[in-house]
Amino acid sequence: MSKTPRTNPAQGRRSGSLVAAALATTFLTGVSLIGSPTAAHAEDGPSGVDTYTYEADQDVLKAMEKWAPVNSSESVMGYPKGLDKDKDGNVKAVTLADAKKTYDPDQAITDAKNAAQQYAANDKNPEPLRESARKLTDGWPEGAKPTTNDIRQNTKDDVVPSGGQTAEQYCGMVNKDPKHPAYGQTAPCVFVGKLDEKYPVRGASDAMAGEGKLTYKVSASVTDEKSVTEGWSAGGKITPKIISKDAAEVGAEASFTYSYASTSLNRVQNTLETAAEISVPKDKRGYLEGRANGAYYTGYLVLRDIDSNNQEAVVAVPARVYVQAPDTTTPVTWFKRLTPA
Repeated sequence: MSKTPRTNPAQGRRSGSLVAAALATTFLTGVSLIGSPTAAHAEDGPSGVDTYTYEADQDVLKAMEKWAPVNSSESVMGYPKGLDKDKDGNVKAVTLADAKKTYDPDQAITDAKNAAQQYAANDKNPEPLRESARKLTDGWPEGAKPTTNDIRQNTKDDVVPSGGQTAEQYCGMVNKDPKHPAYGQTAPCVFVGKLDEKYPVRGASDAMAGEGKLTYKVSASVTDEKSVTEGWSAGGKITPKIISKDAAEVGAEASFTYSYASTSLNRVQNTLETAAEISVPKDKRGYLEGRANGAYYTGYLVLRDIDSNNQEAVVAVPARVYVQAPDTTTPVTWFKRLTPA
């Protein structure tokens, strides 16, 4: 992790490779499924509490599409923080067979290269990162180009060909030596994915059956989020919180990643504590539900590496990643829910 990328093919592979990750996002951000938030939802403001009461999941999803539209495909620079994890914080392994159901790995590699090319062509981007992007697309001048793509079998099958490092370690490298020719370069890594699951549940209160009223206070805290990052690892963690009159219930902490398109635009913010009240009819059960303002994408972490013999490799590792919706700064939207008693 602390190694300084070097300049010859065996050495400079990491410096040059370190930045391509940042690039691929521009190309693959896709088109929003829904337009701007409606006035009714926009008025709810940064608290993210919807004013209506919902019974059907489908109606909740339709409301979310207006509140926090997501794209049909996404790309994330570097090693994504939003990798899908279990309750113990361990990365869930996505198999190649699962990823291929919606995204061909060779096409994903092509998309990642195209994204890097788009980034490198934009003279508004920092030159060290543009050079790293070129490495993802073209490789190193003295490198022996791979004849086939290195497609891995699952998310945890991620040791880079040059040996020893995991994808997370490799993609997190950045040259911090201001006197080095590769200063500012980072490893050429990018996640590209197709829409999998929109607006996952991020917390819910206990349900109450029968006639009455439920009163809560809700908030969401954001940690580890940075607007400027090294190695293009932009994102953080979100913890939703529900406070009832009896006790505080905290939703599970979840990691998120920004798409490249939103890293310099809308930043996710902490939400202020806000009141929410649900009127429950006698024949219903009522509860409060938090939905994440984003979606899971299934695809591949694409990286380019070079070993000590100057042999290059282009690797695609299956992965599932949560990406924050690009047009909202609110991490969670809270819904008042009713179901049959």
